[in-house]
Amino acid sequence: MFLRDLYASARRRWYFVLAGLLITAGMSFWVFRVAPVTYEATANVALIPPPTAVISGDNPFLYMGGLDQAMGVLTVKVNSDSVRGPIEEAYPGAEYSTEHDTTTSGPIVRVKVSGDSSATTLEVLNRVLEVMPATITSLQDELSLPQASRISLLTLGIDKDTTLVGEARTRALLVVAALGLAGTLLVTGLADKRLIKRRGKKHVGTPASLPDDFPLAEGELTRRNRADRVPLPSSSFSGAIRTAEPLPDPHVPVADLRR
Repeated sequence: MFLRDLYASARRRWYFVLAGLLITAGMSFWVFRVAPVTYEATANVALIPPPTAVISGDNPFLYMGGLDQAMGVLTVKVNSDSVRGPIEEAYPGAEYSTEHDTTTSGPIVRVKVSGDSSATTLEVLNRVLEVMPATITSLQDELSLPQASRISLLTLGIDKDTTLVGEARTRALLVVAALGLAGTLLVTGLADKRLIKRRGKKHVGTPASLPDDFPLAEGELTRRNRADRVPLPSSSFSGAIRTAEPLPDPHVPVADLRR
């Protein structure tokens, strides 16, 4: 019943619906232009074991199983404020993270960068890839490790283009569109009821109050007055005042009254 009334109101006040849709479209376009969007780019870096850990002439990738501890130390260092601070100060609005790539079982670090523009995101990604070798080198320098026992890094893949992530903008557009449509229908229904009520007050007059008794015609009033009159004795018109005769005693027998 409510939906039927709402549909009828929308048909009668279509101009309210049209105005609400135009306002909603304008607000949605404004949110589309203003809502923030982010760009993402990723890269994968593998840790390579030192030459001393590999049998001469063997494949180094077969000896990567013991590098998980080194990978954890590297990710913690790259995510620390001492390394992150200068990069984020140079590129405000961008941020990155380094973590273990869970899609593989090897010591592979996944670098993820997000920024407010595509160019900035790619620059930050390249900057992090440059910092990682320097970071692992400084960690091994602190331990005074020989060159033959040092771990190295190998970039496996890097994004050349960024990916647009518009989840926040999409959510904002959905919220604005839903509120706009709901507000349009609500305002249309309320306006329709008020206009119908106002129109009813103009066309319907105030009923006149009826008297308790309908007025009688002049002839009928005269006849009724004549019938209701009590005839007076003729002596009353002569001006003589007769002494009222005493009423008989109700206890006197009827025979005595006849005498």
